Amino acid sequence: MRHPKRGHNLPLFKPLTIAITMSVAEFLNRPLPIAYGHQTLRNRVALAPMAGMTDVPFRTLAWRFGAGHMVSEMVTSKPELWDTGKSRARRVLISEVRPQAVQIAGHDPATMAESARRLTGEGVEWVDLNFGCPAKKVCRKAAGSALLANIDQISRIVAAVVSAVDVPVSIKTRTGLSLEDSAGTEAAIAAQEAGAQLVVMHGRSRACRFKGHACPDRVREARRLLRVPLLVNGDIVDDASAEQALKSSGADGVMLGRGAMGQPWIFAEFLGLEMPTSAERFDFIREHLDAMHSFYGEDAGVRIARKHIQAYLQRWGTPQWTGDFMGLTSAQQQHAWLLARREQMLLHAAINTSQPKAAA
Repeated sequence: MRHPKRGHNLPLFKPLTIAITMSVAEFLNRPLPIAYGHQTLRNRVALAPMAGMTDVPFRTLAWRFGAGHMVSEMVTSKPELWDTGKSRARRVLISEVRPQAVQIAGHDPATMAESARRLTGEGVEWVDLNFGCPAKKVCRKAAGSALLANIDQISRIVAAVVSAVDVPVSIKTRTGLSLEDSAGTEAAIAAQEAGAQLVVMHGRSRACRFKGHACPDRVREARRLLRVPLLVNGDIVDDASAEQALKSSGADGVMLGRGAMGQPWIFAEFLGLEMPTSAERFDFIREHLDAMHSFYGEDAGVRIARKHIQAYLQRWGTPQWTGDFMGLTSAQQQHAWLLARREQMLLHAAINTSQPKAAA
């Protein structure tokens, strides 16, 4: 075993709490040290991996707006799917991003370890393990949040991956299988003892899926017992929700998923950086649209652009236009449609306090 008992040898991580005189932006701007691999995340606000959404074009924008840590869309550990177009696209690295992090999902320790080795061979600098996805197609394969029913297997998977690679390993999980249990905390502790360097916990259980409200206070028990950094995830969409999640959980930072869709500039808001004007936001949307067409090719790019433009229109307060955009079938049509609505969008933003509102 290359790193025996790495979890047991961790130096004591001293959580940083928000002081009375410290703003959320000041807290989130603090670098987050990782005990293994001499890694330091540049700040404490991260972008969550979401299949079909947090792809290379979107992550590129999120990093430019200040995201301190980003994890790729989930990649299956199945070797027979390694060279599919979807898997290759999800493993594309963004040159300016550090650390280069990719998430893998599966249930077999040996297969997960081999996937991690292959990833680091491609230049990946951080491996994240998915123990939180509630999707039926993932859970049916005894992966994702289904593994919360088998804490010993989580321990075996983490230990196998940690032994296989010389980069930090993290996990993403949920509070438990149901609202009542603490399987998420048990999984976090088991992962830490097996060598994981960071835990992300979504404030919902597997049974909740994405319904109801996240409960960041359920994450506090894990923060109290862990010796590694902990990020809280779930229903974080603005400064107020970030502050509430941090204070309720005692977490060392936040991770945004759906809260970042349609507003990649939210990272700048969290960090107290200058926010783009409405006109600049519109230009970023056009840039994102062009990047999707370029990255995927026209046919796939046009399809993938639909859900992102839908998210932008919802944030902008003009969801009624979504149906028109969905019917467009070429990159040229999509660009022309968006440009034709520029003045209407800017006027709508001006009416609504000069900036598009974040959707709840």
